[in-house]
Amino acid sequence: MDLRLRYADAIEPTDPDHAELIRLQIEPANAPRLIRLERRVGPRIAAPIADLVTAWRVRFGFVDSVTMTANAFLDHGDRVWSQTPVRHLVLTDVAGHLPAIVASGLLDRLVGLDLGHNPIGDDGLSILIGAAALPRLRWLGLAGCGIGPVGAERLAATKALPNLRYVDFRDNLVTVSAFPVGEDIDGSPVHVELPEFGRSLVERFGPLPWLSLDWGKHWLGVGYDEV
Repeated sequence: MDLRLRYADAIEPTDPDHAELIRLQIEPANAPRLIRLERRVGPRIAAPIADLVTAWRVRFGFVDSVTMTANAFLDHGDRVWSQTPVRHLVLTDVAGHLPAIVASGLLDRLVGLDLGHNPIGDDGLSILIGAAALPRLRWLGLAGCGIGPVGAERLAATKALPNLRYVDFRDNLVTVSAFPVGEDIDGSPVHVELPEFGRSLVERFGPLPWLSLDWGKHWLGVGYDEV
């Protein structure tokens, strides 16, 4: 964050709104002011890539997350990457494009990748983890991707994702992730359980951060910026 704050200091004389947005997104001391700045300054920050993506998010003063169709990513990903420090990518309409996406070389900078609700299945997941090393990836969205036991085992066994901390594995053909059970008076889970298949993966492959019981304490899942 020191670099972002130094950048805010540097642009203060010429772009005080952007400088203030950076500071408030790092230390949100004035929520109403922050919301107004995000609405006013955000579109200007995202303007160079806004027409190339489906959606974008400004975080700490820069475009940090984008949503793109697979075709748009393959056609314009280089340009988006050159204009913004994207760390999180949501991809839609992936069917048939995953080999080209992996081969693009653009995924290696990502901290978060969301392929949720693309029916990639076990084979698609194998393409992702078999053809590319993603050393920075900490958050992977695979909800509703049609992944079964074979894909889950391959994910547990892979060495291509050394920093993976969280996987959104909801609504697949097998349940592996920890889940909350019961609700205490304060709204927290009474306890957290790891399903049988998840326990078998830990027994076979050792402790896996993305199968940690801690993640099961979150009723609504965990965002890419929380890991």
